[in-house]
Order: sequence, then C-alpha cells, then structure tokens
Amino acid sequence: MITGIAAGILTIIFQPLAYLFSRVYTMRGGPVLELLVYSHIIMGVFSLAVMLFFLPGFDFNSAVCLRLTGCVLTFLAGQGCYFMTVKLMEPSRLTTLLGQKLIFLVLLNMIFFNASVGFAHWIAVILCVAAAFVMNQSGGRISLKALFAVMLSCLFLAGSDIMDMLLVKAMPYQDIIQSGIAATALCYSALGLVVLPAFFFIKFDHKKAVLAIPYSISWLLAMVTLFICFGILGTVFANILQSGRALVQVILGSCVAYFGFASIEPKALKRQWLCRLTAAVMITAAVAVYVLSGDPVH
Repeated sequence: MITGIAAGILTIIFQPLAYLFSRVYTMRGGPVLELLVYSHIIMGVFSLAVMLFFLPGFDFNSAVCLRLTGCVLTFLAGQGCYFMTVKLMEPSRLTTLLGQKLIFLVLLNMIFFNASVGFAHWIAVILCVAAAFVMNQSGGRISLKALFAVMLSCLFLAGSDIMDMLLVKAMPYQDIIQSGIAATALCYSALGLVVLPAFFFIKFDHKKAVLAIPYSISWLLAMVTLFICFGILGTVFANILQSGRALVQVILGSCVAYFGFASIEPKALKRQWLCRLTAAVMITAAVAVYVLSGDPVH
C-alpha cells in the first residue's frame, strides 16, 4: 500500500512537468504530430534497452499480446486528442479538466465489468461536471472544439488506465515493481515501433528531437510510477492520487506565469487562479468521495 501511494505521488509530480514541457515544445513552433513521433521514438529506445533485461524467459502469451494491443491503441488515441487540445488552452486548465476521466472510468467499469454505482459515486460524477463549469470561468471560454478534444482524451485515457492495469497483472513476475517496470517497457517499446514508420512522412530534425527529450523523460518516468501504482492500488484508488496533479499543475502554472513565461502559461487575474484552484479541489474531492464510498471496481 505504501509503495503504491509513493508511486502515485511521484506520478503527480512527473506528469504536470510533462504537460508543461509539451506546451514549451508546441509554443516554440513544434507541430503536435512531430512531438508525438519524436517523444515516442525516444521513449521507445529507452524502453527497448530496459526490455532487454526482461526478455530471457519472458512469456508473450495471448493475454499479454491482447492487453498490449489495447494499451497501445487507447494510449495513442488519448495522446492524439491531448496534443490537439494543448495548443488550445493553458496546461493548468487542461490538467484539471482531464479529471473528468473519472466519469468515463465509471461508465467503462459499468459497461465492461458490471460495476454497481451508488448514490455517492454519482455525487462524485456531479462534482466533476461542476468543476468543468468552474474551470470554464477561470479564463477565456473553452471552445467546443477544445471541449470535445478534452472529452475524447478522457475517454481514451480512462480506457488506457484499465488496459495498463490489466497488462501489469499479466506480467509473469511476483514483484509488483518489477511487473510495473516490465509492463511500461513493453508498452513503450511497442509504441516506439508503431510510430517509427512516421519518418516516411516527416523529415527528421535533430533540434526538434532534442527539444522533445524533456517531455519524453518526464512522461516515461510518470508512466513507470503510474503502472506500479495501478498494479498495487487499482485504477480507481490510483486516480485519487492522480487528481493531485491538478493542484500541482495550478501551482506550477502560477509560478511559470509569475516568472514571465506568458507564452507557456499566460498570466491570469487572482480571481481566475482562484477558480482554477477551486476546480482542482472539486476534482480531488470527487475522486475522494468515489473511492471512500466503497467503490467495488479495481
């Protein structure tokens, strides 16, 4: 339990940094698609190197292959939607809105795992929806295009969470940390291979590849800790810890704006930051209510 909580805390530190670095990349003129390609190639190289230590005796059975395929497809879809959105709003707003993923976790678990959802669970869902409206008042209005992209991101990322947990459980190791590292390495090795053919359509640019390194490293570290967290705590309990990233991102965004990096995180009025903080707290409360009410889904 303590290991899972520690892994979750590390995740909420690394993920907001990754979101910030992705914003830096796009604001410096790097196309979203290129960041997706460069970052996954970089992470794929690191993951393949790690995977070499697990290959002797590794059992690529049908369960592993099916879950790996699910991880790759849901993650690529979620990341594609996320990168479309990151150019349309500030990271602090986007990170908080991604907390709406809880709604989709509820729905997916109801549909595919026959999970029962009680009154308290629906209160948590309502809190999530209300937080979105509060966040919408924290700056410029969110366009329908951005809102649609956020909702799609939440749907696919919720599915990705479930598939990630199932992949960790399918690893042939007793130690959950070893299983989490192996599952992450396997997943991102596959992702790197999947996006490799993209270089037939885009010209390799050394400077852009270097610019993608900070995002790649911070995101890969976040995924290692997240996979471990999922393996120990399950997707729902892990999300109560992940919700803390909204608070971290609001604080991080405030610091970035304060030091004058307006192109990354525009300066906002005190009232706007208060709205963002309120929305972040509402998201945190929503996940807390959902878990503490006795959620049967793991």
